[in-house]
Amino acid sequence: MQTQEKAAPGWDIVGHEHAIEILRRTLQAEQVRHAYLFTGPPHIGKTLLAQRFAQALLCTGGPDMHIAPINPCNVCLSCRKVRHGNHPDIHLVARAADKQAILIEQIRELQSDSARKTLEGRRNIFIIQNAHEMNVQAANCILKTLEEPEQDVVLLLTVPDGGLLLPTILSRVQQISMQLLTTLQIKNALTHRWHLETQEAGLIAALAAGRMGWAIQAVEKEELLAERKEQLELLTKLPMAGKMQRFEIAQRLSADADTLETTLELWLLWWRDIVLAAHGCLDLTVNVDMRDALKVHAAKIGAHAAQNMVRMILRTMELIAQNVNARVALEVLMLDLPTIQ
Repeated sequence: MQTQEKAAPGWDIVGHEHAIEILRRTLQAEQVRHAYLFTGPPHIGKTLLAQRFAQALLCTGGPDMHIAPINPCNVCLSCRKVRHGNHPDIHLVARAADKQAILIEQIRELQSDSARKTLEGRRNIFIIQNAHEMNVQAANCILKTLEEPEQDVVLLLTVPDGGLLLPTILSRVQQISMQLLTTLQIKNALTHRWHLETQEAGLIAALAAGRMGWAIQAVEKEELLAERKEQLELLTKLPMAGKMQRFEIAQRLSADADTLETTLELWLLWWRDIVLAAHGCLDLTVNVDMRDALKVHAAKIGAHAAQNMVRMILRTMELIAQNVNARVALEVLMLDLPTIQ
């Protein structure tokens, strides 16, 4: 039985060999499509894989600089520019921090840029991050580019789930699916590639909940773990807090739109862990360094109330994604929060 070839080190991505192999075969056959959609949970590495594919498309380290090698060499000038985020033929499109969506003006700018000749490489590459954040006008506008792409243009879209996009967009892209990794895969990567101590790697791997992108962020940004610790300490105190204090917290969280989604994801994992602890499955919890607190809260709150909180957090995230007033949505969530005397 023939075994699947492991992804080459040039891609520098852990645990997504199947997705990488699809892209490598595309390059090898010289059958690059004009649009790809990378799907998978948040912080799993979708944008990183899109960037590595772009790097391979522009790499000049192969035997013929007019043909993309199947692996980025990481050495040529083009590869180094992609790594440093300053290659003139790669364009990132994302929702602006002060906007609620990717706007039609951004897509029109993409179309204008795509009509121009490349400056250095073989292709003009556009990475649309979180493409589901396009508003209706932007989504309809991108269809024109997907239907009538310029010869040298490649669109790389990322999205948590393909179902969040218009069917007409889905029919014009090749989907590359990415899955959550195991805790062991992440731990091994952190110890061998990032040279972390076993205990620290184990903690970050557990907290990552299958998201290699989150694990890398935790390694590169020490403040990420400190902020997590601060948020968890707040979560342990919330069930004892009064209504006014809860509303003050809701107001503070809603004022920081950039971190709200990440905060609610952390809350979701915390309450999921309480559900597991209430069912006697403490060894399956993600927040391994908080198991004593989880056990205490599970005993006082119970599985039913904790399960309801998981549902309410998911509902709150859905409402905020639909542009419902974040402060109001969080205040409602605070009212549903179980109380411990």
